[in-house]
Amino acid sequence: MAARDHSPRPPVLSPGGARSLRICTVASTYPRSHDDPLVPWLRESIARLAARGHSLTVVAPAFRGLPSHTIDGVPVYRFRYATSALESLTHDEGAPAKVRGNPLYKFLAAPYVVSGAAHMAYWAARQRFDVLHVHWPFPHALISAPTSALRGVPQIATCHGAELAMARNSPVVARILRWSLLRADAVSCNSSHTRGEVERLCGRTPSVIPYGATVSPVDRPREPRRAGEPATLLFSGRLIQRKGVDVLIRAMPRILERRPVRLVVTGEGDRRGEWEALARSLGLSDRVEFLGFVSRERLAELYRTCDAYVHPAIFDDSNDTEGLGVVLIEALANRCPVVASRVGGIVDVIRDGETGLLVPEKDERALSEAILRVLDDPSLARRLGEAGRAFATRHFDWNRITDETEALYFQVLDRAARRPSGASVA
Repeated sequence: MAARDHSPRPPVLSPGGARSLRICTVASTYPRSHDDPLVPWLRESIARLAARGHSLTVVAPAFRGLPSHTIDGVPVYRFRYATSALESLTHDEGAPAKVRGNPLYKFLAAPYVVSGAAHMAYWAARQRFDVLHVHWPFPHALISAPTSALRGVPQIATCHGAELAMARNSPVVARILRWSLLRADAVSCNSSHTRGEVERLCGRTPSVIPYGATVSPVDRPREPRRAGEPATLLFSGRLIQRKGVDVLIRAMPRILERRPVRLVVTGEGDRRGEWEALARSLGLSDRVEFLGFVSRERLAELYRTCDAYVHPAIFDDSNDTEGLGVVLIEALANRCPVVASRVGGIVDVIRDGETGLLVPEKDERALSEAILRVLDDPSLARRLGEAGRAFATRHFDWNRITDETEALYFQVLDRAARRPSGASVA
């Protein structure tokens, strides 16, 4: 293991006088413009740390030649790794899904890592970061590792689930990810499910630091449905296989046998065309509406007016599933009664019978019955909505989440300062 250089850095003070940190966040995906809806939870986390006086920088890959830019006053440094026409490995659907759909994307992996590492070293030399916070540590820990080792910058690796699913399907990925997690100064993750996956892979127990809602809840009673209107079911998220929207669409005929409903689906992804075709084939074109990406304001309105939020997530063909489900937290914060699958990190958000109803994955009958139970029992729907809001307010509070993230940074810095010169991390 390479030795670490602990040469002193000049102190930085926040407006309140406390120590401020130079934090570099490394990620595969970050909003490409102010209106880009991607990873809103990561954007919110960074904005809140910046509001506390820390200096935040994001390092992320370019997308079709996108140059470096600024989001919410935070510089986003974009590294190039191919020609503009080919720079689409990340963003939108996510790299694992793109590689599955087109194996030729694998040839971009090497230039992605090499270019990212070179640019990371250049920017770190200029910015003199105190902490490197690496999201999706496969492959991004490879990008930050040279800088961490040569400049002595502590590194935190945060797993969200997709990288662990890749490791389950590839011994090479598993070895690289295990090495990255064992080398990191600290490891964190988004849910108890992801924590268990990390423990099985490398034996380390990560800190569980979730994320909160990014759609601001409105503190007023939910808007009642007008007489004669069909009940509205809502799903929001990326339209990729592990979201399981096809299960919900196939459950719709059973629900319609009992009562009129409509399903509103927001988001984009590689499965949208397939799922629209499925709805048409089942004669549901007038009952299922695909809206694409919507603004936060529009999504907040949908939360307030829907009769139930449904999240039918599954384990996909790569054995990947929902790491946490931030959209579920948003639904709870807006008093939505929720029906969801009992998979992955969803169980950290939805407590069956208390904050929502849980059903087995890929079970259309169980899903339709749970939805009808909520629609047929207004008192149950009201109770789930109120309990869900209280739970989300307590357990997914952004101030507490930011406190825990900030504390983790200072913990690794304190450990690094006490480490003898030349000592290794693990």
